[in-house]
Amino acid sequence: MGEMICVCREIGKNTGEIAVYPIKAEVTDHLLFCLGLRQKANPELKYFVTLAENYDANEETILKQLRRKQITDRLLAVLNLVQL
Repeated sequence: MGEMICVCREIGKNTGEIAVYPIKAEVTDHLLFCLGLRQKANPELKYFVTLAENYDANEETILKQLRRKQITDRLLAVLNLVQL
């Protein structure tokens, strides 16, 4: 399996503005566990994982689509993303 990357989707509590950005850290079991806990404690945060080569090839599309108000399972499948 190739190298992976995590992407964070954050919805501003006061503004409702949606920010999407990659996590600049090596993806390990420990990181995935910590991010999973963090999103449970902070419902405004959602984390997604994909292969780095998929992210590199489709970065603009992934970031644009994750800024949508509604994220469906179908959209995640099309983008090859898995939500933690």
